[in-house]
Formats: sequence, C-alpha cells, structure tokens
Amino acid sequence: MSSANANSPLHSGKPSHGARLVLIGLGVALVALAAYGVISRISDRHTLTNDTNRNAVATVNVMTPKAAPKDQQLTLPGTVASWQDAQIYARTTGYVAKWYVDIGARVKKGQLLADLDTPDVDNQLLQGKAQMRTDEANMNFAKITADRYEKLVTQGLVATQTGDQFVAQYKADVATVQADAANVAHLQNLEDFKHIIAPFDGVITQRNLDIGALIDAGSTGSNLFLIADTSQLRVYVDVPETFAGSVSIGMPAQVSLNTYGAKPVTGTVARTADALDPTTRTLRTEIDIDNASQVLVPGVYANVKLGVSTSTHDYTVPSNTLLFRSEGLRVALVDNQQHVHLQPVTLGRDFGSTVEVTEGLQDNDRIVISPPDSMYEGQQVNIAQSDDKSKQPAAQK
Repeated sequence: MSSANANSPLHSGKPSHGARLVLIGLGVALVALAAYGVISRISDRHTLTNDTNRNAVATVNVMTPKAAPKDQQLTLPGTVASWQDAQIYARTTGYVAKWYVDIGARVKKGQLLADLDTPDVDNQLLQGKAQMRTDEANMNFAKITADRYEKLVTQGLVATQTGDQFVAQYKADVATVQADAANVAHLQNLEDFKHIIAPFDGVITQRNLDIGALIDAGSTGSNLFLIADTSQLRVYVDVPETFAGSVSIGMPAQVSLNTYGAKPVTGTVARTADALDPTTRTLRTEIDIDNASQVLVPGVYANVKLGVSTSTHDYTVPSNTLLFRSEGLRVALVDNQQHVHLQPVTLGRDFGSTVEVTEGLQDNDRIVISPPDSMYEGQQVNIAQSDDKSKQPAAQK
C-alpha cells in the first residue's frame, strides 16, 4: 500500500449516528401509520354497524287501547266480625268458686256463667244492714221525742226552740237511715255481681278464669269471658276511591271464604263511613250477612264481590305492551309519521294478561305490541298491517 492510502482513515461497516436516527424515525412513522389505519378501519366498521342498525326500519304490530268496562265485579278482601261481642269482667272482688261454661259453649241471655266467693262484700253487707237497723231505731226514738215536744210546745210548757231542736234531730236521723239504705243497696248489688251472667245470646270464645283465682273488680285485669253473637255477621271492606261513589246502602254483595270451602253467601251493604280514609283513600263499608247456619266464623278474611261502576276514562292493555325503563313505566306509541314516542303511563289494577291504565293514553293511540328493549324515542318503524289491531291478543298460556 501507498503511504497516502495508509494515512487515510478506514471506513467502518456500521451506519453513522445520524443514519440510525433517520432509520428509527422512519420505523416509528411506519408503525404509527399502520396503527392509524387499523384504528380508522375499526372506527369505520363500528360507525357503519351503528348506522346500519339505526337505519334499519323495524316492523311492529300495533293496537289501540281498549276502554275499561264501566260496570264490573269488584273483588276486595274483607274482614269478618261478629254481630256483637262483649268482654265479661267482674264487678266485685272475690275468688272464683265455680265456672259453668267453656269456650265454644252456646249460651242464652241471663245464663249463669260463673260464681264468685266475696267474703269481704258479704261482711260489709252484714255490717251495713246492722248499722241501718241501729239508725232506724234512733230515728224512731227521735220521732217519738219530736212528737212529744211538739205537743208541749203547743201547750206552752217548753220553748219553741227546744221543740225545733228535737224535730231537727229527727230529720237528721231520717237522712242517716236513707244513707244507710243506699249503702246497703250498693253492697247488695256487689253481692249480686258475684253471679256472672251472659248479657246476650252467643258463643263463648274465651275463658280466662280458674277455680280459686282472685278476681279484681273492674277492667284493669284480664276479662273472665269473651262472648260473641254470631247469628249475624258484619263484613268490613275498604272500597277504593275510584269506586266509592257507586257504593250504596242496600246493594247486594257476595261473600266467600276460600279457607273454609263454604258456598258464597249473599249479604247487603248496611252502612258506609260516608268519608274516605285520608291515609288509604278508601271508603270503609259494612256488609251484613245472615249466619243462622253458623257456616261463617268471625275473625277470618273474606272475598267480597261488589257490582260497581266508575266514571273515569280508563283503558286496558296487554301486559306485553309495557316497557320498564329507569325513568319509569312506558308504552311505545307510533305517531302519524311512524315515529316512536315512549309515553309515560300510570297503572291501575293488574288482571294478569292485561293491566288497567289510568293515565297516559287516549282513544286513538297506536300502541306497539311486544316492543323490544332497544326501542328508543323517535325511532322509525313500519306498521305490520294497514289497519290497527283493535283487539287485544289472547293471553299466552
């Protein structure tokens, strides 16, 4: 080699620093371009899918709402109560000597139910009678003395004031005897109250006494007996405000007890509260039924059917027309431009396959039957038939 060539620098096989930077920049640009292309294609695909789904026009079946019947059989839960009942308490203090009837026994008015031993009252009565006899003797003596001094006053042998004193003493003794008589009568009544009797015909539904138990007078303790008259029964129902105006005195009502399997019994509306309960907005109604056969028993629930009417303009629609959304209950209506409007509605009674709508619908509304959950406000739809379905579809079995 020449000296010139020997002194020149040798060329390396690796790229220079600047070349490496250029290559890295080109690589990054290519990767970014490829990623942008992929993302754009994915976005375009989603946009196309959404546009396709949105632009696809669904075909729906529609119906018009059916007016709810004005006259109908209203079934309500009721409570059966006895015609009258009474808790029997002791009017005097004593010990139970004997009881003669138990629960389930049918008794007549005035029948003896139990006897009490009342030693304290017995002694007080004896003492009261003895005191009255003493005071009667004093009264008789005062009467004789007053008469004697009245004659002496007339003869002028004693002063008038002296005679008046004995007359006043006699009158005081008369008042004392009258007070004694009242006390004896009171004690005699307490003595008579030792015999517990039935106040009316009925059946014993509770017995809360045993022989030897101490019974206090009054209603502070537990009752001795509970007696109920079940020859007739009262059934209480609460009629909703919508039908309250159609309930009248004397209208028939059918009462049935499913738990007992008895045949329905026909009764009549005897009275109403004539005012709505401000809490429940219902009218308390009483139905009287004859129970001479003793088939029905008080204290149970009953089903009451009333023939009522309503003046409100309600509708019935199939249950499968309802949409349950987070903002509330909706039905899908189709307008004249065949766009969907999600209409809020208020429900009344639930009939199973159909429901009552009290607010939100009009006569000529076209309601979508079985709307999909994806249906949205303003969606374009096609109606399956040229004529709206005016009849509700049969309930699926």
